[in-house]
Amino acid sequence: MKSSFLAAASILLLAGCASQPQSQATQADATACTNAADAGYQNSTLDLQARTLQNGLRYGAPMQVFDAERMGAMSQRDQAIQNCEEYGNQNGTPSVNNVPVVAPHIVN
Repeated sequence: MKSSFLAAASILLLAGCASQPQSQATQADATACTNAADAGYQNSTLDLQARTLQNGLRYGAPMQVFDAERMGAMSQRDQAIQNCEEYGNQNGTPSVNNVPVVAPHIVN
């Protein structure tokens, strides 16, 4: 009896923590950001995708270098998605009224 009461209480507590479903506009933005990041990932990893397994060669099999390059490209993809969702389609630069903020620079 006591365990069923605790289970019911925990279910009610977790139900209150459930997030609201995303709106269609938010889902569309997330899809656009993901598609753009996927295209960038595909372009940056063409050499890794074209690499074939070459048995019998000294360095023919994939090595840690290629794994590190792939993981770096995956990290860039994830960061591009986060920047796109946070800042919009401004390539990670902040904007004011949908106008990109100009980075301060010294003019000679």
